[in-house]
Amino acid sequence: MTLWTDPAWPNFTHDAARTEGPLAAFSARLGAIAGLQAALTPDERREAFLRAVTMEAVASFAIEGASLPAAQVQASVVASLAHRGAEPQRRSDAIADLMLQARAGDGPMRAGTLWHWHRLLFHGIEVEDKGRWRRFDMVITRSNAAGREDVLYAAPPPDRVPAMMDDFLTALEADRRPLPIRAAIAHLWFESIHPFSDGNGRLGRALVEHVFAREAALPFSLSRQIEADKRGYYAALQAGRRVAGGVIDATPFVLWFLERLIAGVDAAVGDARFLVRRNAFFLRHAMPARAEAVLRRLFAEGPGRVAQGISAAPYARIAGVSAATATRDLAELEAAGILRRGPEGGRSTRYLLVLPDDAPDFGVLQVVDPTR
Repeated sequence: MTLWTDPAWPNFTHDAARTEGPLAAFSARLGAIAGLQAALTPDERREAFLRAVTMEAVASFAIEGASLPAAQVQASVVASLAHRGAEPQRRSDAIADLMLQARAGDGPMRAGTLWHWHRLLFHGIEVEDKGRWRRFDMVITRSNAAGREDVLYAAPPPDRVPAMMDDFLTALEADRRPLPIRAAIAHLWFESIHPFSDGNGRLGRALVEHVFAREAALPFSLSRQIEADKRGYYAALQAGRRVAGGVIDATPFVLWFLERLIAGVDAAVGDARFLVRRNAFFLRHAMPARAEAVLRRLFAEGPGRVAQGISAAPYARIAGVSAATATRDLAELEAAGILRRGPEGGRSTRYLLVLPDDAPDFGVLQVVDPTR
């Protein structure tokens, strides 16, 4: 018997006793969000918002084995914020619109909204049944070591999809469970119907963004955390579809989902602390414009790049100067206490940034739409 022909369908439930602890842990971490926002300027809050939206789009595609150029997506997000409602010209513009609409959380989710999102997702691309429920059977398979395909899940037949989606959307609007539980089960239920010909995973994750945004948008990219455990994601989807005692026990998926939410908050904490230390670094150190441009480029590439420091060759390449000029600039920055020489010598000498160790620790950044 398939899941959707079982009398338990679509009674997705969870064991509240098992999810209580992780739910409380996530809520506690999320409760620390507001503090750091006061330490960031409006421009920096905008930067954090752009990074979160861009990373969500890029990571959601990466989960499906597809790539998106992050710089192009971010440029499209900026353009979409400036010209909301404009017709997208490129696919990246359409995907930016989709991400921003999901994070806006405006009103109840409707079938028409999902159809519109599907058209945005495949803007400029030919795909069967674009902007409508699929009209063919869907079987989700996995290739095994012998070269055969194992059937993981058979989705409902197309003639049942419209009624099932009506039931799903009605139940979603009426759901009063805690927000993370609601989002987890909404995603699992949506993926179990698999209503579109393609893009169900990406739209299902956009749906999670929408569910959270109805109350408070996530301050991080959840897809980034899902991508970090793709194998666990697909295993949890399977484990959350087991019928037990006349219900569909979604507990395994909800637990995994909460774990990823907690990981997302922890990642946001690190990102926010990095922003605060960056701000403190440039407030504390006055330097020539050329040197500041190079060091800001390092910060733009993230904590890992900053930790590596910089040597004369990459400095010269970024600044567009000669090796001799780069070496002189670095020596001046060292003398000013902005950089310190690493243990290497000769041509491989690296200079490490002298970061302030007294930057305030406020927890995690609240990512808000700066246009609101």
